[in-house]
Amino acid sequence: MYFVVGPVLALLISLKFTQQQQSKHQKEYEALVAKVELLESRNEEVDKEMLQKIMTTVMPIAKAVNKLNQEVGL
Repeated sequence: MYFVVGPVLALLISLKFTQQQQSKHQKEYEALVAKVELLESRNEEVDKEMLQKIMTTVMPIAKAVNKLNQEVGL
């Protein structure tokens, strides 16, 4: 009788442990997915801001170069 109860009990304990580990890993996975989504949205915002800053920096330079080219005759 004991030779049947021992392995069955070990199986039940291992199934419970596996379920707990799976639940834990699922929560970690969901947290990581949320962090990735947050980083993606922040990255898009930073890209838009960076584009605007670059444009405000480059436009006066481009206008000055065009004006210089017109004065030189190029």
